[in-house]
Amino acid sequence: MKKILLTGGNGQLAKQVELKFKDIYELVTLSKNDLDVTNRENVESVLVNFKPDIIINTAAYTDVDACEINSDLAYDINGHSIKHFSKFFKGLFVQISTDYVFDGQNGPYDENSETNPLGIYGKSKFLGEKNVEKLFNDYLIIRTNVLFGGNSKASFLSWVVQSLLAKKTIYVVEDQINNPVSIFDISHIIKLLLLKKKTGLFHVGSDHLCSRFDFANMIAEVWNLDKKYIKPISTDKLKKKVKNYIAKRPLRSGLISIKKEIPSFSLEDSLIKIKSSS
Repeated sequence: MKKILLTGGNGQLAKQVELKFKDIYELVTLSKNDLDVTNRENVESVLVNFKPDIIINTAAYTDVDACEINSDLAYDINGHSIKHFSKFFKGLFVQISTDYVFDGQNGPYDENSETNPLGIYGKSKFLGEKNVEKLFNDYLIIRTNVLFGGNSKASFLSWVVQSLLAKKTIYVVEDQINNPVSIFDISHIIKLLLLKKKTGLFHVGSDHLCSRFDFANMIAEVWNLDKKYIKPISTDKLKKKVKNYIAKRPLRSGLISIKKEIPSFSLEDSLIKIKSSS
C-alpha cells in the first residue's frame, strides 16, 4: 500500500481527501501545528520518518487580503516551502493551486491560458507552481476555484446557509465570475488522477459559470431559504464597506479543462448531494 503525506490537515479539502483515500492508501495527515512547511528541519524530520511515496500539498496561506499585509509569510508558505520538500523527497508531488494565478480579464481559463496574477496570493501560489515544475520530475498541479462543502468557516456555502438561517442580510459580489467546485468533486479528481498515474497541470471547475451573487441564490434555492436576505454589491463598493478588503480579485475568472481525464461536474447536482447528505 502506497504511503501519502497530506499537508494542511485542518483544511476542508484535506479532510475530504483523507476520507476518500483512507481505504486505499496509508495516510499521514498533518496540520500546520504538526508540520510547519516553512521550517526546513521540520519538513526533513517528517519526510525522513514517514518516507511517503506521494505528497498532497493542500497547505496554503489563503486569506487573500492578509497576504497583501503579510507578503513575506505568503511567499514562504505558498512558494518557497516547495524547496524544503524537494530536498528530501523525490516521489510524486501534488500541488493544489488556484485561479488567482490569472488576472480575470477574459476567463474562463484552460491549462494553456497565459497567467498574470494580480495580488500577493496569486503571485505566491504561482511561485509555488513554478518551483514544483522545476524541482520535481513527477508532479501534479491542480488548479481550483471557489471550493465549497464541509463545515469550515472559510466555506462560502456554509457562510451563505448559516447567514440565511439566521435571517441575516449578506452582501455578495455580483461582478466576480467563477465556476465553483465542491471539495467532494475535487477530491474525486485527485483520486482519479493518482489511480491513472497522471502528471502535469489540470484545471477543475463545475459546469456553471456564475457570479458569487448568483451562486448564493442557487444555494438558497437548493436549501429552500429566503433569497431576500442576499443583496448584490460590486467589488468596488464592497471594498469601501469591508475593512481590509484590499487585495485585487480576478473578476471574470473560472477554470475549464482541455484534458480528457477531467469530467464535467454539475454545480446544482453537487449542491443537491451536499444538502441531501447533511
